[in-house]
Amino acid sequence: MRHWHKAAWALLAIPVCAFGFESVDVLTPAMSGLYPAYPADPTPPYTVWGQAGLMYDSNLLRRPTGDNGDFVTRLGLGGRLDQRVIGRQYVHLEGRVDGYLYDKFSDLDNVGYAALGEWRFQVGNDLAGAFTASRRRYQVNLAEIQTATYDPINETTLGTNARYAIGPNLGLRGALNYVEYARPLHDFFNTKTVTAAGTLEYISALGNMIGVEVQQAQGDAPVPETVDPLHLLVNNDFKQHDVGVVGAFALGPSLRIGGRVGRTTRHYTELANRDFSGPTWNVAVQWLPTAKTVFVVESAKFISSVIDVGASHIVGHGWGVGPGWAVTAKLNLQARVFRQHQDFEGDPNAALGVAPVRQEVVKGYRAGAYWEYDRRWHCQFSLEHGDRESNTEGRAYGYTAGIAQIKYVF
Repeated sequence: MRHWHKAAWALLAIPVCAFGFESVDVLTPAMSGLYPAYPADPTPPYTVWGQAGLMYDSNLLRRPTGDNGDFVTRLGLGGRLDQRVIGRQYVHLEGRVDGYLYDKFSDLDNVGYAALGEWRFQVGNDLAGAFTASRRRYQVNLAEIQTATYDPINETTLGTNARYAIGPNLGLRGALNYVEYARPLHDFFNTKTVTAAGTLEYISALGNMIGVEVQQAQGDAPVPETVDPLHLLVNNDFKQHDVGVVGAFALGPSLRIGGRVGRTTRHYTELANRDFSGPTWNVAVQWLPTAKTVFVVESAKFISSVIDVGASHIVGHGWGVGPGWAVTAKLNLQARVFRQHQDFEGDPNAALGVAPVRQEVVKGYRAGAYWEYDRRWHCQFSLEHGDRESNTEGRAYGYTAGIAQIKYVF
């Protein structure tokens, strides 16, 4: 159940502001396990790959006017290793390095990377979990800064999670995570968040799952944000509480539904009039009319601190729909239409009356193909069009992008 749910989100994950090569990175091969006609192959103990991609974006800087088109080349290397250490203890390692070269806006040339390590443990037959550490560097979303400026973000994550089987059908799951976002050019956007979560879940004999989940998060923004023209310093520290119902159900052989529905409350230590309390959800429905086709409908409402924007939060709600068709075991076609409404309710400028609450609508569509020429050579193609409407001058835009990528698996 977790596998199909993850695949559904990869197909139709709603972006905050999708950018770059994301529209080919979410494409999956026909034999990913999503389609009943083509079960996934057993995962090998290690994988090493290299890739090269080319993208043309008609409005790379996401501006309302001007000649902002550019070609972007991406070269990357990556790998994964799963190794048993002793008994039931495993190590999982994965990482990648990507270089981005811009034809016209060469100031954006950069190298990004991501690395993750996990110690996966099992104690007896009832307790299993993992200790996780990861590090990632990437360019801030150009849809937010709208300038050809290299503005990196460093993301560091430490965490642990475990599940204890109380009985054959009942389990208790817990997690503790620390995430730090650092943006050197704008340090008042930096955030450190600690989140603790617990879930009591019931799994039926058919594999359906339902549970109650509680999360508590505390965010620390160590550098106060300056609000002009008032020349005030505002602290963006917050506490957030989430409670909800999580589940994953197979309603027959061709209909599946999974996600979370609950309520979220966020409270700031300063400017309490920007606090949030309301329903949130993240639900995906997957229908497989045939063994080679899938149709996914997704809806979400969430509150999130977005480092690209600042330490304060946005409230987003939207939907995505799209089909997938495994034409053959080598060729998978995917498409999606998405729309998301964003309210920047956590902005201290709006809370102090300096500026109105920014409201934006991001919508678009994309279509892509994943073709495995053979086990080693993989080709991906994607076409995407989108636009943003905004009540803030200078932030509306439209764009069309085409991406081609080839990957070699050693």
